[in-house]
Amino acid sequence: MTAKTLIATALIALSAAAVPAFAQSYSHLDPITQSQKSRAEVLADLEIYRESGLAAADRTEDFTLNANQRAKAEARYAELKASPKYAALVQRFAAKDVKGSTTEGVSAR
Repeated sequence: MTAKTLIATALIALSAAAVPAFAQSYSHLDPITQSQKSRAEVLADLEIYRESGLAAADRTEDFTLNANQRAKAEARYAELKASPKYAALVQRFAAKDVKGSTTEGVSAR
C-alpha cells in the first residue's frame, strides 16, 4: 500500500468511528415535535441542561478526554430533570408566560 492509501484508509476508519460518538453526544435530547413540550418545559430543560454541565460538554469536540465529565454531566442532568427543581422551573417559566401575555400591549415606561 502507498502512503496515500494508508492515510485514506485511516481517515475513513476515523470518520466511521466519529459518527456514533457524535450521535451519542446529543443522546440526552428528546426528539421534539411542535406539540410535545410547552415553552416553559423547554426553558426549564435548557436551564438544567446548562446547570448540569452538558452544555459545556457538548461544546467540546474532544469526546475521548471528556468521557468521564460527560458521564457525570449526563447523570446530573437526569437527576435534575427528575427533581422537584425541574417542576419548579416549569411553573416559574409558565407563570412568566402568563404574566407576559396579560401585559401584552402595555408599553413600558
